[in-house]
Amino acid sequence: MEVTALIEDTTINSELYAEKGLSFHIQRDEDRILFDTGVTGRFADNASELGIDLKDVDVTAISHGHFDHGGGLRRFMEINKASPVYLRTHSEGDHYFKGFTIIKRYIGMDKSLFTDYSDRFNLINEFKEISPDVYLLNNIKIKYPIPAGSKYLYKKEGNHFVHDDFSHEQMMVIKEDDGLVIFTGCSHHGVLNMVEASMEKFPKTPIKGLFGGFNFIGLPFFNHMAENKSNVENIGKKLLKYHIEKVYTSHCTGRKAYPILKDVMGDNVDYFATGSTVKI
Repeated sequence: MEVTALIEDTTINSELYAEKGLSFHIQRDEDRILFDTGVTGRFADNASELGIDLKDVDVTAISHGHFDHGGGLRRFMEINKASPVYLRTHSEGDHYFKGFTIIKRYIGMDKSLFTDYSDRFNLINEFKEISPDVYLLNNIKIKYPIPAGSKYLYKKEGNHFVHDDFSHEQMMVIKEDDGLVIFTGCSHHGVLNMVEASMEKFPKTPIKGLFGGFNFIGLPFFNHMAENKSNVENIGKKLLKYHIEKVYTSHCTGRKAYPILKDVMGDNVDYFATGSTVKI
């Protein structure tokens, strides 16, 4: 399969847009899969520049109900008239960022999408095969601590704000003859817990690749790293123990945490910026 980063926080090509969001395009034989859509419609402009026709996308998955992963959906729906879109239940909920005890910012998705494209949306809450050997997993057990940055993320229930339990998050796993490829979005459940969930569902199956952000950022506008250096190092060491062939990380892993991971993991990890493409 070929995986391309349509958009993320940085870019390897000055002709391409970057934004603090995430979108991957996956081509696998004749199947074309879209995983997340970034903040705006700019991922579609990048796709065009990269020679990827979004009209050909067969199936779409949104990792969770935050605007930096589903914000470009309206633009996608206008381009592609057929692809079903799979989200986890509660993706349409009221999600907020809250910092310094008083700052509140809505970070959920555009609610009107769920009315305007109700025939295209599939809200699921179970293990689901959305294309041959392409699966969505959402039963993610918490064996390891969730990322420290999660303390800034809330959902609104009635008139009250409560910490987000990320019941709107899912992950995608593609199973091939020689192993699994995992896509995590933001890893709000914790990247180690998500890898464990994949291994539990597909025991004794090697992992060829892991793509996504690891949510080490706390306050994005300050480039603040929520995890301490020791925690990031330990996560890198544990990732190595899974013998994943290659880890491709980006977005909410953050510019400060990535070098720490790189020091620990060496050639086993690379940064996957806008415009990056890899065959795996």
